[in-house]
Amino acid sequence: MSLGYVVLLALYAAVASIPFIIGFFEYKKPADPGPLHINLDRIISDRDDALILREKVTPAIEIGLIAKDIEDLSPETVLRQKPKYNPELGYFRLIYGDTKIPDNTVMKDLLIVIGNLTFGNGCKILGGAYATGEIRVGSNCLIKFLASDSNVILGRNTRIENWVDAKGKIVISKDCFIAKVTSESKVEAVECCEIKEVCARLGFEVWDASKSRF
Repeated sequence: MSLGYVVLLALYAAVASIPFIIGFFEYKKPADPGPLHINLDRIISDRDDALILREKVTPAIEIGLIAKDIEDLSPETVLRQKPKYNPELGYFRLIYGDTKIPDNTVMKDLLIVIGNLTFGNGCKILGGAYATGEIRVGSNCLIKFLASDSNVILGRNTRIENWVDAKGKIVISKDCFIAKVTSESKVEAVECCEIKEVCARLGFEVWDASKSRF
């Protein structure tokens, strides 16, 4: 065997051994003391808008729970009165009890409901809405945003300009448009909807429009 072959073989062996040498030294490194710490306060969440809203409305809800025995917070009364003002929330209406908003209602203020909330058809809720219970939206509605501590069910051809957030399930019917959907549970939608962004902890399910239940 010539000297050239020996040198070539030695070079090949040296190159081939490099990964093993690196692996050996990596193996000999001291183990990490534990999992890498992540500062959760610095994490950007897909639900930031909804979480910030909940933080802002919490004081109003706490006051409402106290005041409900001395102040009439029923839907019939609150919807007739002028909205209240808070520097954090702007103009808002606080209702105690399950609430049904009539068809074609136009509301410019933030609506806060301690209970379930139902919108009729053709409503325009330009200030957004938050409910501690379930939210049901009729068809052909225009809403700035929605937040629920339960489920959200959207009727056909409804447009949500900013976002929808729920601690429960979100169901989206045919021909809806939504900028962002976030849920701690899951999201179900008909395939012909337009949704720009979805984040659901338990998954996103799309239904065939021809076989849709919605």
